[in-house]
Amino acid sequence: MPLLNSFYDHEAFSQRYLKPLLVDPLQDRLNNLPDASNFPKCINISSQKILTNEKSGVHGADTGRRARFVRTADGWFYGHHVLRKWQQSGEWCHQRESEHDLQYAVTVGEVPDMTGVPRLTVDVHGSLMRYERDAVSQLLASGRHADLGTGWARASLHWSLRLQLIVDAGGRGNLVSQARSVPAVTDAGKTGPYIASSPLDHLLQPARLFHTWEHGAASLAAVQDYLVSRLAAAIEPAAMSAIDA
Repeated sequence: MPLLNSFYDHEAFSQRYLKPLLVDPLQDRLNNLPDASNFPKCINISSQKILTNEKSGVHGADTGRRARFVRTADGWFYGHHVLRKWQQSGEWCHQRESEHDLQYAVTVGEVPDMTGVPRLTVDVHGSLMRYERDAVSQLLASGRHADLGTGWARASLHWSLRLQLIVDAGGRGNLVSQARSVPAVTDAGKTGPYIASSPLDHLLQPARLFHTWEHGAASLAAVQDYLVSRLAAAIEPAAMSAIDA
């Protein structure tokens, strides 16, 4: 007497549970984050230009819309990649370059559990890459500019969450989660007499960046504590249906 229900139909499970309880709420949380394509509030900006502003689910010149999750062969994907440049004029001239690449993926499939039994499995991945570059010059009395060097910094952050559906003898579906947070990877450097001894601290403010990534509205903790807990509580017991031989 096999079980016929959305637990064994990946598409039915996705539409009944996964999309309304995980994907859509995560989309709402991402929509409430600051839009990375907006320029920072700096004084004396003499020029600014967005070189890349790629948003999943957004096509053409309608860059004012937020990125959204789009369907893939095995789930959903969210991505927002921004590359922008601007210049601050004055006694100190800064030629800035900033890159932001945020991605989330939700996939559904069957993966063996620790005992080798295939289970309906949902994998959620989040990643963020941030890069900043600053070339500085000083305006001299002669009207010429003196090169004061360049600083750059990069940080890459990742986390993943695996959810496996275990159906007990009573037909109840239980989600077993396994989270993995990867330590941040950072790199930085400078050329010439750059204005800061630590470009990483000066350009990226890693403590603030890491705290937002770990505790923000779309962080691993938020997804696991709020979205996954609601998803797990909403899953109804499997319906038993018999098929005549």
